[in-house]
Amino acid sequence: MKLGPENPPTGAAELGERFGTPLYVFDGEMLGAQARAFREAWGSGATVAFSMKCNPLMGVLARLHQEGCWAEVASGFEYRAARRAGVGGKQIVFNGPLKHDDEIRRALSEGATLIVDGTEQVDATVRFAADAQVDARIGLRLTPPDRIGRDRFGFTPAEAAVAAERLAAAGLAPSGVHVHLGAYQLGPFSEIGPPIHTVTVEYPVPISRFTDAAAHALSVADTIGAHEFLDLGGGWPAAGPQLDEYVAAVRDTLGCDSREVILEPGRALVRDAGWLLTQVAARRSDGSLVVDAGVTHAPCVLWKRSPVTPADPRPGEAIATDVYGPLCLQHDVIARQTELPPVEPGDLLWVGQAGAYAIAQASPFIHLRPGAVLLEGAIASLLRARETDDEALGVQAEPLLVGRNGVAVTT
Repeated sequence: MKLGPENPPTGAAELGERFGTPLYVFDGEMLGAQARAFREAWGSGATVAFSMKCNPLMGVLARLHQEGCWAEVASGFEYRAARRAGVGGKQIVFNGPLKHDDEIRRALSEGATLIVDGTEQVDATVRFAADAQVDARIGLRLTPPDRIGRDRFGFTPAEAAVAAERLAAAGLAPSGVHVHLGAYQLGPFSEIGPPIHTVTVEYPVPISRFTDAAAHALSVADTIGAHEFLDLGGGWPAAGPQLDEYVAAVRDTLGCDSREVILEPGRALVRDAGWLLTQVAARRSDGSLVVDAGVTHAPCVLWKRSPVTPADPRPGEAIATDVYGPLCLQHDVIARQTELPPVEPGDLLWVGQAGAYAIAQASPFIHLRPGAVLLEGAIASLLRARETDDEALGVQAEPLLVGRNGVAVTT
């Protein structure tokens, strides 16, 4: 059976007993297949750089790197994690609106592709020009054409021209441009409701936005003389007929342009190759369930409907069931009115499409973060151990317990 979000791995009971629940589970064979299919859809002349922000596990990145993927990072932390995962500096695309001086200096010295976003980063890059490897590459992030004037990321064409001149004067003329569309967009401010209500989510990004962005990037790159690469960011669909349609449309827009195309897929590569294994803790009188995984373990369920599948289905009629997490919050809901057969406490459930933005955004709010494993056939390897109290508490000082007279007491 082909694995997918509704056809999770076998051996849930063994995984739960060995590693505990909740548990993130990633299928290495599927990760490899997705990476190969994505690269093959684009063919030669394209570089696929996995967007680490959607899944920061070094083991997941290393598995994708085995298939030829670079790393796209959006912070110094992600840059360091990519290097520790075995990705060379020359195979890293360094994005992000915040880059500290030491991080810019390191990226330049290791020959990374540094995407400059904002005049402050232009200033820092110029300061460290002497540290840059000869083959270090500089790109300018552009504001998407349909977001100019209402987006905090990137340069307008006029601003890009000024930035390019400054960098060229320092010996670091930009060799490419970058434009990222993203699935999350900030809409007009609303006088009522929480700020989150102004955010829209659209994945994959509409094909027309990609073709418009490609044309925009091509035009600006020609204007500033950036002749080496065009980075078209993320937001792509997973490999398949839909991706093929996107590729054809963008390639038609680019025409015979010979520049390297860099792509930064995240969820397209890993979403369907990851699951969250959870155990049923209780049933309620209304037929709903309480499980040991909540929205702090899979924040992605707040934005989309993730499939929930029993690991070992019991016989009986499926009914619409609410699946709640363990937090003392009403909004801690994994799924609403999802069709499930009879389920009893102790049963295991798979939450699908948990490969992207689940482990990346998980927090130790009330409950600790789960461990994570990688499956390669029948072999399960630990990628990250379950979080401990000490790890969650970090470097907090132990509280001083004070008695009635101000004298420290012990417990």
